[in-house]
Amino acid sequence: MKTNPSGDSDIAEVLPQHKFNCRSLEAYLNQHLPGFGAEPETKLTVAQYRSGQSNPTFYLQKGFQKYVLRKKPPGSLLPKAHKIDRECKVQKALFATGFPVPKPLLYCSDTSVIGTEFYVMEHVQGRIFRDFTIPGVSPAERSALYVAMIETLARLHSLNIHSLQLGGYGVGAGYCKRQVSTWTKQYEAAAHQDIPAMSQLSDWLMQNLPENDNEENLIHGDFRLDNIVFHPKEVL
Repeated sequence: MKTNPSGDSDIAEVLPQHKFNCRSLEAYLNQHLPGFGAEPETKLTVAQYRSGQSNPTFYLQKGFQKYVLRKKPPGSLLPKAHKIDRECKVQKALFATGFPVPKPLLYCSDTSVIGTEFYVMEHVQGRIFRDFTIPGVSPAERSALYVAMIETLARLHSLNIHSLQLGGYGVGAGYCKRQVSTWTKQYEAAAHQDIPAMSQLSDWLMQNLPENDNEENLIHGDFRLDNIVFHPKEVL
């Protein structure tokens, strides 16, 4: 694993707790990912993105081929968390409609390869703004970037989950009730001490659920500026 094969300032050496067997991964990709072995004399190099650590994300490079890998984190995980198979499925459906997401290339459920499930997508070159004030960008372009961000979110929300063939993706009606119930259980499982205010909040949320909790739509669960890759030069 190399410290930074891309030269990207957002990429660094793989954290000790997230290291995996690169040779095993390379052998698997050589066999299952078309085009990966186009330069057999080159070795696979791996670095880790500093962000996206809910599901650790890695930059892969083999010669001129560049990819991004996302995997489950190691260790004991909360139930129903880190479902990268679902993540890959949605990304694949969105890409098929022309929505601006990287092309998913491969999903692997075999945990013997690198220790957890993972999937690989194409690497997209672009700008990621970690500072929400977007320094170094003119006020006009800054406004345009935020407008483009809003338009992209609106486009996502306008998609029909049944047209995307994601009708059976979720559980269906009762989303808000399930969310409150699930996150209450997740909090209780992870809490180190009793915080009465959190119990009061959970009770209040359950008692004040929206009357119409049956609508089904596709939404982004963590939509913010630094979760978007903008065009290298244009406002896209």
